[in-house]
Amino acid sequence: MAEFLVKMADERGRVLEQTESASSESDLRDRFSKQGFYVYSVRSKGLFSNGIIGTPRRKKVKQGDFLVFNQQFFTLIHAGLPIPTALELLAKRQRNAFFRSVLENIRERVKSGEVLSSAFAAQGIFPQLYNTTLVAGEKSGALEEVLTRYISFQRVAMSVRKKLLVSLIPCAPH
Repeated sequence: MAEFLVKMADERGRVLEQTESASSESDLRDRFSKQGFYVYSVRSKGLFSNGIIGTPRRKKVKQGDFLVFNQQFFTLIHAGLPIPTALELLAKRQRNAFFRSVLENIRERVKSGEVLSSAFAAQGIFPQLYNTTLVAGEKSGALEEVLTRYISFQRVAMSVRKKLLVSLIPCAPH
């Protein structure tokens, strides 16, 4: 059995972090989810877990690709498509092979009964704010509204980031 560092919240919202043994990350997530905890993250403990020795870096999805995905996802569910169908269409259209495989995994999880927020959280590559946004949308029944707000946030964040990067580029001497 491997050791994992688990970060989770109880029903009152208190965040807990502890070390647990399990055969896999998904087994640990399932165990704590069934006990009523919201699992934020599960990370492997040990020499190879923190990138010191020859472990591949975790891939990420580009901000621009993620923004386009969210805009298209919002449009499809706003039009009345079921979430698994929308995820399937977006996965098929995705050019980035890594992001496509992530979307296919999310779709399979949702299709098998997992809630959307935990399917995204299980990937471990999306911002915690996004996962929390999905949870809020699911619990309030206003998924479209919270997606709209997150898309607006993404646009502002990307704009600020671009302006910051431009301001850091030194001017050429005249």
